[in-house]
This record gives sequence, C-alpha cells and structure tokens, in this order.
Amino acid sequence: MKKSMRALAGLVLLDLIVIVGAWWMIERTRSGAWNSNDPAGSITMVTTTAGMLVGLISVVLLFAFITHRRAGN
Repeated sequence: MKKSMRALAGLVLLDLIVIVGAWWMIERTRSGAWNSNDPAGSITMVTTTAGMLVGLISVVLLFAFITHRRAGN
C-alpha cells in the first residue's frame, strides 16, 4: 500500500472513530445515563469538539496525502 493511500485510509478511519465516539457520548447524555446540569450545552460541546477534531484530522491527513502523492509514494 502506498504512503498516500495509508494517509487517506487513516483519514477515513480517524474521522469515523471521532464521529462514532461523539455519537456515543451524545446518546449517553440524551438517555440520561450520563448526568449533566445542562444536557443541551453538553451535546453542543461534544458536537463542536468533534467537528473541530474531524476538521483538523482531515486537513492534516489530506495534506499528507497530497504531499505523498506528489512525491510518487
């Protein structure tokens, strides 16, 4: 497997892990399994943080993908 494809596969895998983790935390908060003083605020914080992480991971690994692709790897 080329390095560029590893970077692309890593992007998809890490984004999926973050999204599934955020979904799990939101569902735990909605069901009441996790107690929170402000459930809506907690859900907003989780989605904002997850969105930021997905964006950061995507930018870094897309840059790595493009760099490796240009280098022929």
